[in-house]
Amino acid sequence: MADSARHELFDEDFLTRLGGLHLIVKRLAASTTPGPVHSGAVGDGLEFADHRAYAPGDDIRFIDWPYYARMEKLLLRLFHKHSESDVAVLLDCSASMAAGGRAEPFDYARHVAAALAYVAMGSGRRVVLLPFASDLGEPMRTGRDRANILPLLDYLAALPPRGKTDMLAAAVSFDHRYRHAGTVFLISDFYDGREQLPDVLARLGNRRRDVVALHTFSPEDRDPAPAGPVQLEHAETASRVNLQITEPLRDSYRRRWQAFREELEFACNSRQATYVAAPGDLPFDQLILQTLRQAGVLG
Repeated sequence: MADSARHELFDEDFLTRLGGLHLIVKRLAASTTPGPVHSGAVGDGLEFADHRAYAPGDDIRFIDWPYYARMEKLLLRLFHKHSESDVAVLLDCSASMAAGGRAEPFDYARHVAAALAYVAMGSGRRVVLLPFASDLGEPMRTGRDRANILPLLDYLAALPPRGKTDMLAAAVSFDHRYRHAGTVFLISDFYDGREQLPDVLARLGNRRRDVVALHTFSPEDRDPAPAGPVQLEHAETASRVNLQITEPLRDSYRRRWQAFREELEFACNSRQATYVAAPGDLPFDQLILQTLRQAGVLG
């Protein structure tokens, strides 16, 4: 893909904000708090973490000899030990993610996928990015190095939102083909997959995987503006319905939408998955660094 296509979606502002994630990820990675994304230990990882005092029995290969030459004190260099399990990011690329020709919800989901991959690579994890609609698409695999982010951005920029959703078929295929994934991020609007969601989560959580469901939606999805007479078209089936939008109808819609969101959260909780609301007006760096930390996913 030409650089211009990537830059149109992932502009300089996005790359600058990714740089902020880079700095904070280092601090997160140095934490001694256990978590699914990172474990800190003495080892032969690629990124230096900290020092501690040498104790008898420690591996002398990790003694900081230049420091000893200056200070005559034995310190052990600590590194981040890399996990062998991959991080999988499943991105809903069905037509409903850009319903009505609106690119913003799908663009937001792609930004979130890129930021999650960047965080994972910053913690020394390999990432497999998997688009899906009626089944899994072609994967994009990365190494453990953040330098892999540019090919991943090119890949994301080229993804089109199209087709019908069959989330369960995609989850079954994933379970069979990606046995080494330890953490799974599922990014979707869930509009055409909520009935399947308990079975989807069971499949994704098989083999003791950690599953995080990121529910992406636009502010208009949650609270539509008054519009008078409208014609609604289903993004995936092209079926249409004429409506007169009134204030009582809007109130009813808001209640139904809140019930829908709570249904998703209940399905996640019942399957030991983590539900995270990801509205399109929430800055993605806030989602990654605050919301996901508060949910116990990072840090």
